[in-house]
Amino acid sequence: MPKDDAMLTQRFTLVTLITTVVAIALNLGLYAIGRATGAALKIDPALGQADHAIILGDVVWKTAVPLALGAVVLALIARRSRRWTTIVIVAGAALDALSIPFVFTGAHDTMTGVLLAGMHTVGGVAYVVIGTRAHRDLARGIRESAVRTRVSAP
Repeated sequence: MPKDDAMLTQRFTLVTLITTVVAIALNLGLYAIGRATGAALKIDPALGQADHAIILGDVVWKTAVPLALGAVVLALIARRSRRWTTIVIVAGAALDALSIPFVFTGAHDTMTGVLLAGMHTVGGVAYVVIGTRAHRDLARGIRESAVRTRVSAP
């Protein structure tokens, strides 16, 4: 991997890490607001046990894991195609937006639904930020590598 490509990959990794930590912090802030305001912080998920209590650990891992997996998918796709990177960013954001109404159906109270909708929004925005960085840096690195290869070819 040329030095420039390694630098772009490191920058993408750093932006992904920072974005994920910020998203976790924001979601923990929303969780703290829920605790302070007396929200039930219980849901009846479509799959799983009813009366699931949302705990601190849920907030952390259910923010971090999807963002990490999304970043890996985006990194792999961005190295191949800018068009598909754009499609995956939009599809991920749309999937996140479509999930928001469903949190209200499983939430035990309105405040819990609002907080979960906010948490989903934070995750979706973080995914778009990570995707934009993949689109900008990783796809650009591939284009520049292709140009260097063409220029250096005999």
